[in-house]
Amino acid sequence: MEQRDMKTLIENTYEDVLNNLKVDTIDKYFDTRYRQTTDGIDATYDQFKQHIMTLQKVTKNIQVPHFLEEMFDVQNQKVFLHYVVNVTKIDNVVGHVEVFALFSIEGKKIIRCEEVTQSLDDKTLNDLGSKNDSKIAK
Repeated sequence: MEQRDMKTLIENTYEDVLNNLKVDTIDKYFDTRYRQTTDGIDATYDQFKQHIMTLQKVTKNIQVPHFLEEMFDVQNQKVFLHYVVNVTKIDNVVGHVEVFALFSIEGKKIIRCEEVTQSLDDKTLNDLGSKNDSKIAK
């Protein structure tokens, strides 16, 4: 995948999956072998889907307005991103989470993400990147 294709994949993924929390688009961007590690917590493809469903329940709005840094390694099919997520929780409290993420791509889908996050203000958002409600039906 060339750099422009990697950039398009990442931008579309963030728009559909994170900014709009469209669970039904996850399979368009993520391979079923997908694995994610956020702040030391591992998740499978199905657990990632549950994570997005959990975000639908605990937030009113999530937006990544732009990437502060983005680097593309075409040879190794990796993308590094640094950005701040603007979050409005269900109780209308607004907070911000800084994220450093490294994505691995295979074919035309994301197969791996390793990320570290930190809340910049509302400490209740410290686990936003790995929050999961295991009671949500698949």
